[in-house]
Amino acid sequence: MTNTVDKREIEQFSLLSNQWWSKSGPFSALHKMSNARIEFIKINTTRIVSHQNIRSKFLDGIKCLDVGCGGGILSERLCRLGAKVTGIDASEKSIEVALDHSIKSRLEIDYRHMSTGDLVKDKSKSFLNYFDIVVASEVIEHVSDRNTFLSDISSLCRSGGLIVLTTINKSLIGIALAKYFAENILTIVPEGTHDPKKFISPKQLALEAEKHNIILDNFTGFFPTFNIKNFRKKEFGDFILVPNLEVNYGAAGIKI
Repeated sequence: MTNTVDKREIEQFSLLSNQWWSKSGPFSALHKMSNARIEFIKINTTRIVSHQNIRSKFLDGIKCLDVGCGGGILSERLCRLGAKVTGIDASEKSIEVALDHSIKSRLEIDYRHMSTGDLVKDKSKSFLNYFDIVVASEVIEHVSDRNTFLSDISSLCRSGGLIVLTTINKSLIGIALAKYFAENILTIVPEGTHDPKKFISPKQLALEAEKHNIILDNFTGFFPTFNIKNFRKKEFGDFILVPNLEVNYGAAGIKI
């Protein structure tokens, strides 16, 4: 693994890899974000596909890269919508889980134990300027070198293609809720999962992405719903899209 991989964080995700598909386990928040993430991707995909294709298979034939795919939660959703999905992750154990689950689900997904830097340099096949959509959901806050990471995903996306990122805002409420409330109070995210120093604001992300020909111009907040049952069970409700960007948010734009 090269370039942007934080080995400590990858080791932590690898230790939890057998729980990727437990909807009440350490990755429950990602399962609860699934509908909102797909909705955000769908909204922005209208930029690069014709409106008549926005049906149940609205990603039909679209070449999509899921960066940091983990156990395949988002990759499988994208595949079911017709996309030709390549999923990469720096955790070999997570890729093994993703591949096994996709086989059981009868889905054809190209899973690879690679970092973005490895894929850029892959000699078996050129992936430079290859993908129509590059998605990095809840990933950029875990990389060791954000500048290199943005350069990599820009290189992997075709000109005129779509790049979608979701992450945590480096705001007081973002740090309080996503780090301390989720990890230490509700304990629904494993302690030590997030380092607030790696969080980034929407404005800063847009500025850094622009240096790599990524024009992020659509920002939407992701916010969990709560009810009494959720609090009793120490869990989030499903996430919904909101105008407020202070906690989790999605950023999307075109690679020029």
